Amino acid sequence: MDIRQLRFFLAVAEHLNFTEAAKHLYVAQPAVSQQIADLENQIGVKLFIRDKRSVQLTAAGKVLFEESRALIEKTEEILEKTRKAAAGLVGTLKIGFLASAVKNHLPHTVKLFRAKYPDVSLELKQYTMGPLHEALEHGTLDIGFTMSFDLQNETDLVWRTLYSDVVSIVLRDDHPLAAEPQVSFSDLAKEPFVLLSPEQSPRYYDFINRLCLKRGFLPNIVNFANLMETVLILVENGIGVSIVPRHTTVYNVPNLRFQDVDGEDAQIEVVVAWKKVASNPAVPLFLRELGIADCQDEENG
Repeated sequence: MDIRQLRFFLAVAEHLNFTEAAKHLYVAQPAVSQQIADLENQIGVKLFIRDKRSVQLTAAGKVLFEESRALIEKTEEILEKTRKAAAGLVGTLKIGFLASAVKNHLPHTVKLFRAKYPDVSLELKQYTMGPLHEALEHGTLDIGFTMSFDLQNETDLVWRTLYSDVVSIVLRDDHPLAAEPQVSFSDLAKEPFVLLSPEQSPRYYDFINRLCLKRGFLPNIVNFANLMETVLILVENGIGVSIVPRHTTVYNVPNLRFQDVDGEDAQIEVVVAWKKVASNPAVPLFLRELGIADCQDEENG
């Protein structure tokens, strides 16, 4: 017994007429009669009482009618869900992000996506940079909002720039250097530094060290933090100075002074990244809501 036989059976049971059932199925009447005969032989019971004037369901036929109708409806539901899953219209999309970097991008896009694709569940999780990149590489995340440090070395990832930013020197507003019209890097050479942990954000840690080394010194690091917000809080508490992306001003930590660092090497990019071969069909749907239409293009930038 297969789905096709059940569809033939249902057509006859609903019309109680082999000719009308054949018309409904767009087949010849003998084909319908043959399918019903084969079905009755397979089951071993009569499904219809037939005479020259009428067709009636037997007791067994009535049971099969109710059960097979429910089965066909469930089958159609399964097929529809399968098609939607293939199109990315149902399922789960896992998104990781650096909180300060996407405050002005992610909430609006999530709102648009949920309104348009209500059957796709979004799993949002805040990360630090290192674990986020690892999760993207290993396929634990479908999409990541991050910074572009060394992403060019990840050949299986694609990314698009959301916006360009610079890093800023940050210190307490009552720090002796805060009174200066312009804080120079040379002024920071002997200052204690608070930085993101190299275990949590190794690429950013290397970036800051290169930035300082190019300007004649390595930072005197006295405290590490796992989150950028914690870095700012430690600076506010007088533990040291730091160099942070300018977009971290969204945290609105009081009593701090920010000053942008000059030079092309102080520029950074906030990006959205995903697997070059994305197994989740909801990825391009989300990226389109973000304004990225060419998500299958392998060139980055």
